[in-house]
Amino acid sequence: MSPVIAFNGHLLTSAFQPIYGVKEGRCVGFEGLVRATDDQGNAVRAQRLFDGLAPSEALSLDRTCRTLHLRSFASLDPGQGLLYLNVNPSAAVADAENVRAVRSRIGYFGLTPSRVCFEILESACEDEGRLVDAIAAYREMGLAIAMDDFGVMRSNFDRVAALRPDYVKLDRTLLTDAVGDAKARRMLPSVIHILHATGTKVVIEGIESASEALVAIEAGADYLQGYYLASPGTSIPDDALTQRILSELLRVRSRPVVAAAREVAEEASGGSVVARMLSSARRSLPTLDSMISYRDPSVEAMK
Repeated sequence: MSPVIAFNGHLLTSAFQPIYGVKEGRCVGFEGLVRATDDQGNAVRAQRLFDGLAPSEALSLDRTCRTLHLRSFASLDPGQGLLYLNVNPSAAVADAENVRAVRSRIGYFGLTPSRVCFEILESACEDEGRLVDAIAAYREMGLAIAMDDFGVMRSNFDRVAALRPDYVKLDRTLLTDAVGDAKARRMLPSVIHILHATGTKVVIEGIESASEALVAIEAGADYLQGYYLASPGTSIPDDALTQRILSELLRVRSRPVVAAAREVAEEASGGSVVARMLSSARRSLPTLDSMISYRDPSVEAMK
């Protein structure tokens, strides 16, 4: 039976959703997701747990969820791949004051920091400078860093430049925009190309159909996550079928093509989510330049 933790009249349990590597053709990690029920046994959305909480209570809940996921994963751990744990930026800042406790909590449940990725949520942070320091402390500990829901709120190119994450998870709206709009579909590879140039790997989440999976692969995503590939669960799934599906998707994919810089410049004035992200990239490129170890002609042309 999965571990259960009580919090503010709710019962919390963990579910884990696999993340698949395009190059690897298999599961390479799991995201821990909280599942909650009220005292009547009714399901409660995770966000509702945080609504109306005082900052100290929200911090306590954030840590409680991470502890629950570590405890639950300990009995399921396949021995490889990363465990992705969501962290509110304010909780990350608080963690920086006691990094030893964070490392101790991870070790207590049998994992090493190298097996864990802290996924920074898109929420605003009162002091982005302190968030940068917190990420540095996490890195020194050996944790990988991901940035969640890229394209929403503070999860943008400015934060990529500041935090230099190992992974960026694109918000589902960028994917659905690309599936439904030809211009956005041509521009999505450019967003991913810019993120790759900063040294980060790209995860496209929220994949719910074969067509969305193909768009993600064609755009150059490194990793895929979503209900089409695997639902969150309380056990590690048998991946044989999913691996065959992924293999077939890779077989029929088109070769990734990065949009020409001139074409991107002309189309990025559109109203799509992807277009707005490219416009943001052009504004942020002077900062992003310091992260790029080589000069790519298409990036240079976009200045």
